[in-house]
Amino acid sequence: MNISGVNSNYLRLVYDLLSLIFTSLFVYFFHSMAKIPVELMPLVLAPIVVMGSNLALGIFSYNRLASGVKKVGIIAASVILGAGAMLLVSETFSSAVLFSFIVFPLLALPRYFVNLNRTDSSFVSRVLDDKGVVLIVGGAGYIGTHVVDVLLNSNFKVRVLDRLMYNRATIKDFEGNPNFQFVEGDATDISKLVEAMTGASAVVHLAGLVGDPACAVDKDFTRHTNVISTRMVKDVALSAGVSRFIFASSCSVYGANDDVVSETSDLNPVSLYAVTKIDSERELLNTQNEDFHPTILRFATVFGHSRRPRFDLVGNLFTAQAFNEKRMNVVGPAQWRPFVHCRDLARAIEKVLRAPVSKVHGQIFNVGDENLNMTIGDLANKVAEVAKQNQAEVRMDISENVSDRRNYRVSFKKIKNVLGFEAEYTIEKGVAEIWSQFQKGSYGDYKTKAYSNLEMTKIQVNSFYDPLQTTNIYRPVSDNLKTTEA
Repeated sequence: MNISGVNSNYLRLVYDLLSLIFTSLFVYFFHSMAKIPVELMPLVLAPIVVMGSNLALGIFSYNRLASGVKKVGIIAASVILGAGAMLLVSETFSSAVLFSFIVFPLLALPRYFVNLNRTDSSFVSRVLDDKGVVLIVGGAGYIGTHVVDVLLNSNFKVRVLDRLMYNRATIKDFEGNPNFQFVEGDATDISKLVEAMTGASAVVHLAGLVGDPACAVDKDFTRHTNVISTRMVKDVALSAGVSRFIFASSCSVYGANDDVVSETSDLNPVSLYAVTKIDSERELLNTQNEDFHPTILRFATVFGHSRRPRFDLVGNLFTAQAFNEKRMNVVGPAQWRPFVHCRDLARAIEKVLRAPVSKVHGQIFNVGDENLNMTIGDLANKVAEVAKQNQAEVRMDISENVSDRRNYRVSFKKIKNVLGFEAEYTIEKGVAEIWSQFQKGSYGDYKTKAYSNLEMTKIQVNSFYDPLQTTNIYRPVSDNLKTTEA
């Protein structure tokens, strides 16, 4: 349980009780001085009714993050009920009126004025004004570059913290933009985190090891990179007073499941990668309070072109194999996966940043689209269809020898209903985009180590354990690649 959140509610509860007691005593002594006899029973009953009504209407629980106007409405209803209770047991109308006129502003005004700093529209404007920088940790990566692009095009001010594993080319398109700032460093480097967090109004945490094979290389390194880094980014955000925190999780947390899973489904991790995502989610959700609003986004299996390409993702790999070798190695064709384009993930992140705090505080959203739930075999067929449209016949080498036990279909109704998010990219559109980039010669050899999280992780682990190479953790891995391949 979050201590900060408990303390905040405890203080509000104490304040409300003291205000109610003070009001009742004031009414009693005021009428006594005026020589009007007033019974004590209604003055004891009214505070109990007001407090009970506030508790029942969730002002200390599910409505504690509601707008100031809504809270004022709740308090008004409670005060009316309290005054009504007084009238039921006493005929002193003046006592009920005096009680209401004193206690209502005491309970309502503080909440209203405090919420002026948290109103949904004012928060969005704070993100967009000169001080409202959105920090993207891992913003030079596969998904991060799309997030930067989408936010800059929407007039957000963006700052990226990234160690530039794949050299500076991934962010060169943004460097001339006056709304773009860059801090080179690792997410576990506290000095760089503090520098990057200063003045930020929101954090999008995308950094970490991604994918089951990469995370299986070394358990200690994986937990350091995925769980410890999340804790550090969270702690610095709390210290800096950053209220919005968006965390990139994964639908892999559902593991093997025969049912269509939603955000409320039981988790069934079958890999260390999924376990670290669950641990990071809990780290954030257990810290939520009225000034810290974490949102968990569980990404579907990603595909699509990016400034930092990847060909260890099944959709991208099938496309690369089809274009270069006119064949696809289809393993486990009957397994289900949800898919989503990396550009659509960036759009989902923007929607969370623009959403009212009350809609996204402490919430978990699966990010994808119902129409993109399909089997691996269906995916291969769609890639083959795009290849055929480009006058290429592709052979499928099908294997049922599956080591990856994941099998799940995902419901994306929540993000559609709450935030109005739907994917714009179909599989065919994303595959055609990658195909076009291959035709242009943008990628070169798709088997290059830089296109594989697994291969890049192996290089990082060597540096992680070598005391003479520890400084390499905080310098571009592309430099290490040159040394390794020399």
